[in-house]
Amino acid sequence: MILEDLISTNIMQRGIGNCNPMKMAKCIMELERIYGIRQGSASDGSNQYIKKADPNNSAEQKSQEQLAKQIGISVDTLQNYKKLTTLIPELQSMVEHNALKSTTAYKIWAKLSQEEQENFFNIPLYGLYKCFKMFYHVKV
Repeated sequence: MILEDLISTNIMQRGIGNCNPMKMAKCIMELERIYGIRQGSASDGSNQYIKKADPNNSAEQKSQEQLAKQIGISVDTLQNYKKLTTLIPELQSMVEHNALKSTTAYKIWAKLSQEEQENFFNIPLYGLYKCFKMFYHVKV
């Protein structure tokens, strides 16, 4: 419950537009884990709206729609943030350091499998990869 409040408060204080997209994506994933939100349905009949009670989790069960409303974004925006978590670490790092726009990342890169992302990312592009690595001093 404390972690849930801390994450929600942090998002609200920073404001959606001022938050790093990768950090926002990770916060959303953590809140979904806390609330037991998932996509689709399981064989036990549970889905994103109905989940069997977890005795270790006192957080109120919510849907994606309720979570999106709680943090002040649309469900589509919430889902777009979540798509960023499917990127390979190198692309996540680029999004985090503003070398790759989050919109481009979720509209194009996130549609590729991780293997396809790695193949495209590792194509030598006139040393841009090395320049990025040196300029931003990041481990990619």
